[in-house]
Amino acid sequence: MILMRRLKLTQRLKLIRHLFSIMFLCIYLYLMLLHREYPDKQSSYSLRAMNSDEYCHFKPSTDQFIRKYKPYLLTANLSNVKRVKPTIERIRNLLEIIRSKEDTYQLLLERFGVFDMTNPTASLKAYTDESNIDEIKTLYNRYIKLMPDNKTIHVDHTIIDYLKQISSYLSDGLENNRTNRFQVGCLRKPVFVLACDQSFFNGLQGAIRTLDTYWPDHKIAFYNLGITSDQEELLREKCKRCEIIKFPFSDIGKYALYFGTLKFYSFKPFVIQDALRRYGTIIYGDSSIRFKSNSFSPILIDNYIRGFAVRELPSRSLPCYTRTGTFDWFNQSYSQYGDIAMAETDLLVVTDTFLTRLIMKAWLTCALESECIMALGSQSKCRGSSSGRHRYDQGAMVTILTHFFFPGTISTRSSMVIILTHFFFPGTISTRSSQRVSHPAPYNMFTSSQVNLGDIKRGYQDPSY
Repeated sequence: MILMRRLKLTQRLKLIRHLFSIMFLCIYLYLMLLHREYPDKQSSYSLRAMNSDEYCHFKPSTDQFIRKYKPYLLTANLSNVKRVKPTIERIRNLLEIIRSKEDTYQLLLERFGVFDMTNPTASLKAYTDESNIDEIKTLYNRYIKLMPDNKTIHVDHTIIDYLKQISSYLSDGLENNRTNRFQVGCLRKPVFVLACDQSFFNGLQGAIRTLDTYWPDHKIAFYNLGITSDQEELLREKCKRCEIIKFPFSDIGKYALYFGTLKFYSFKPFVIQDALRRYGTIIYGDSSIRFKSNSFSPILIDNYIRGFAVRELPSRSLPCYTRTGTFDWFNQSYSQYGDIAMAETDLLVVTDTFLTRLIMKAWLTCALESECIMALGSQSKCRGSSSGRHRYDQGAMVTILTHFFFPGTISTRSSMVIILTHFFFPGTISTRSSQRVSHPAPYNMFTSSQVNLGDIKRGYQDPSY
């Protein structure tokens, strides 16, 4: 009897010690992750922000740097076999679709500074002094060539190596594993771009209020999508740094009758493109954005290489929120995109680069095609069944981005670490059953900075600005 009691006591003590060990390990990992430093990349540079009226002599030249970069983790070579990724065939297919629509829309697109594929050397023009148009032309002519039939596009096979290098460099930034860093001499102040109609004006005031807190000396370009004269007068009075630009609905509506219907979001690529050609580097936010930080420098620096930075929505699979008709327009199957996360367009950082020129031309063309942006008559599908609400501009944007960026890496971790990554690696998704963790895609701004830069407050009113 005494031996039995001693045995039970010994077992209980072992169990208690085991539990304490697990608790200690959990606390240790928590504290390590809590205090783990993700250095602001600008601390590695002697960086000086420039006012818009100052001249920054630094002109980003990334080609040689990217081609010579030694990746810490070669993103493109990991075993993500089933995940859609850049290939010569996909890029050529996308460019040939764009070219097939070009004769219809190029007269309009030229007004927004979009190049003509039949004459890229002459039509690729610098947007600002910051644009390295020579490098943009060099990369375009190196990798892309329109054949004599004016339909077929030749894509040089070396573009895949170039895109691998870009994706690897950006992904290496997620955990501060870069073997070398692109150096900048100075960084021009970005222009903040906002847009809304009269029904979202109160929300817009909240967005401007947060810009007053974190970015009081930066220019704001506001695109008037239909605010009242009283609202415009108030904005001019209260926001002296705001430049108000009337959106040209009537001009674009000649090509797409639905353009005046804001719920289709076809206006957004045009707002971004128009601002990009005016300012070179922009931070776009919907009226629902509430900025929480001014730590954009790492993203702006990486954008000299990436060009286009978004925030993924890891809990939302792209096919679940994109109608199959959109994929059909791109000659793609929705079933290929099951592991690709949707991304929001409420906050975007866009810089003029070679890749941005291609991305924006494709996105603008899609916005002018109802079969692409609206895809009426089809449904979104998720694992073979009908799913969530169609995200017009978002679905098209992410589909285009996957043509030029490799997907984020997938790794297997313990259940505890998987849970912790939800809090310490923004943008990470996981599946408990398989314990697979998908890190942010290279176009996700979290690969540059893990700071929460802003929240989306839909329906939030701030009428007293």
